[in-house]
Amino acid sequence: MAAFPRPSRSQGFALAAVLWLMAGLSIVVVLVADAAKTSAERVALLRERTEFIQSALSGRAQAEYWLSGARPRTADFFDGAAVVMADNTPYRIDANSTISIQDHGGLIDLNNVNSELLTNFLLGCGVSVEKTAYLIDALADYTDSDNLQRLNGAERDTYTAEGKPPPRNSPLLSESEVWDVYGWGQYRTTFEHNGCENSFTIHGETTMLGSSLNLATAPAPVLKAAGLNDELIQDIVTAREDPVKVAERLAQNNALLGAGGMFGGAGGKQVQKVLRVTHRHPTGPWRITYTLTLDPENDDRPWSISQPSIGAEPASVGKLPPLPWPNQPPASTPSDVSRFLSF
Repeated sequence: MAAFPRPSRSQGFALAAVLWLMAGLSIVVVLVADAAKTSAERVALLRERTEFIQSALSGRAQAEYWLSGARPRTADFFDGAAVVMADNTPYRIDANSTISIQDHGGLIDLNNVNSELLTNFLLGCGVSVEKTAYLIDALADYTDSDNLQRLNGAERDTYTAEGKPPPRNSPLLSESEVWDVYGWGQYRTTFEHNGCENSFTIHGETTMLGSSLNLATAPAPVLKAAGLNDELIQDIVTAREDPVKVAERLAQNNALLGAGGMFGGAGGKQVQKVLRVTHRHPTGPWRITYTLTLDPENDDRPWSISQPSIGAEPASVGKLPPLPWPNQPPASTPSDVSRFLSF
């Protein structure tokens, strides 16, 4: 009986080489597939971001025109048929972006400080009671026109000792400049953690009695600083879905706080013509923010934009779902709005 031939050593080497080649090709295929997947994800994100920016720019034009032809009321803008709240309530412009309008009159004014209000605000935002006086005096020293240092403040020598640029000795030019004020920068993360980073402004209003605040458009941290308890704050925020309820709740809360109190009759306010506008992507991290100033009586330039910024933020959790933005045009055009609506 004939014996089977025994495989040669060269055949064994060939088999091993083939197996190694197949393993190497498998790795290459996996790497190529992973690179293709990563590239596809980047292209999808770039396309989504581009669509958001295009949507935000289109929404900005739509918002500018509509707001310039609408009438500001206590907590909203009204064009005779539709209402847009001015308390940062989100509205859906289209499938690729949302928009929210925040009245600067409902925010803490850093250029015209009400010490009692700012103290309460700082405490609510995580600053210890021992440090509030230092931050308030440092802010006052930064924005006043002299070089005289307050008891708890900071002037040029203090900044120089810390290797910081000296104070400009003039009002803040942007909200973010407050983090350059001595002592404030270390609390930036604390403010963000407590939801206070968007609750102040440099565009507030003043009266003969000092700082003026619109409680109807103020965010929760500002309402708390104004003296409202958590129940009343939640009541106002919930009522903002209905403009009629806003007026009712505001009258009740003014009675509790006392008309002409800390804010010189805050309840009689109406929305300012200076607004913080924010465009957000419904699911992505992108955000565009700017200050919109309305001037409807100006035939050539019924609005202007300043302090634009584009950035990212975490996806919002537990926020109100966006409302539909008014589809119809305003009842009047920006150029003739003053003839029909009282501002």
